[in-house]
Amino acid sequence: MAETRRLTPDELRDQVAAVLPDGPIAIALGGGADSAVAAWACVPHPMIRGVFVDHGLEGSADLKTAAVALADELELAVTVLDAPVEAGRNLESRARSARWHAIDASRRGGEVVVTGHSQDDLAETLVMNLLRGAGSHGIAAMADYRHDIIRPLLGVSRADLRALAEELGLPFADDPANEDPAHLRNRIRADLIPMLERDYRKGVRTTLARAAFLAAADDAALEAAATVIGIIEEDGALLVPTALLNTVPPPVAARAIRRALRRLHPPYAGTAADVDAVLAVAKGERRRVSLTGGVTASWERPYVALWVSEPIAPEPALLHVSGSVRFGARLITAAATNVSGPKRASTVLVDPAVFHAGVTVRPAAIGERIDIEHGTKLIRDVLAEAGVPVRCRPVWPVLANDAKIAAVVAGRVAPWARPTGDSAVAVAEEWV
Repeated sequence: MAETRRLTPDELRDQVAAVLPDGPIAIALGGGADSAVAAWACVPHPMIRGVFVDHGLEGSADLKTAAVALADELELAVTVLDAPVEAGRNLESRARSARWHAIDASRRGGEVVVTGHSQDDLAETLVMNLLRGAGSHGIAAMADYRHDIIRPLLGVSRADLRALAEELGLPFADDPANEDPAHLRNRIRADLIPMLERDYRKGVRTTLARAAFLAAADDAALEAAATVIGIIEEDGALLVPTALLNTVPPPVAARAIRRALRRLHPPYAGTAADVDAVLAVAKGERRRVSLTGGVTASWERPYVALWVSEPIAPEPALLHVSGSVRFGARLITAAATNVSGPKRASTVLVDPAVFHAGVTVRPAAIGERIDIEHGTKLIRDVLAEAGVPVRCRPVWPVLANDAKIAAVVAGRVAPWARPTGDSAVAVAEEWV
């Protein structure tokens, strides 16, 4: 939280050391004064390196020079990552996304990232999120710590960090992008917050930071409550149980949905409209909706399925009695059994003679049919009767003798492929 006086260098270093993990850390160097002080405060740590992301924008060369000079002075190994970003609309958002993707991709085992974000950054982010109508997660701004990101300077003002950098003689440069009024954050920094400070409340940055930390505590409680809603990963989709989404308080349900969306499209957790659309699917009001980021939400019996792309059809595979094959996310097994013996719901019984002719596990082609007592039936209709989700039907496994389908796994068996005696082959599937 905010300090009533400027910390001495030793006090700042002790404060930072208290929150650093024992394992390896990567300090995100931006070339500015804030990250320079953060790096200086972290260097006593035994496992540390610096990371600088070069966006190739105006001022990037000077920032890179400052970051490398700082690393040399602190005797800190530094990794320079190239993440070019074109100038234009939403530059700040696109640069931030590119920066974190680059850092995450370069992260080493167990490494935690330390940033130099200040109290001013926290206050500005809170205001930006308020202006777009954010809830408690947005109001928490950067105060909602991720387990793999530490922001130890959120209680220190930008002015104090700059003064410390100058006092310590640390190399740093100013980013010209911070002066561009085309960016909302810069207008909030240069106009709105100074006006609030002057006309409404002295020390407003401290007040906003306090609000962010209080909101972060509330948000953490909601996130913890949302863990009761388990999320299942299957066939490239995330499945969220509709019964729980429809019974827990709406803020808790929203947290679970955002957690799933964040897993599909990191680090973004969807919009409020996305959450409302998923809840509409969970209530049965809609069967399938498109969300931002190329995500689709569809109703699949007791779940809402969230997915980005259709499942990929696995290659056909030969299945032998007393054997098994991996078919995408499923394991298909065949075992000799007795017709009168117990079997699981996901098991079909096939005559052993079918296996003598050779059985291939493969997906059914569009329009393919299976024999029934009086005629044939489309495989897609069989899968619908078995409750297989629409998303999974094009890649659902069938058992075939050459071009002739003997059975649909966990579904129907053709009359000619059913056991004629006491012996049978039990074919079962399970998700792996």
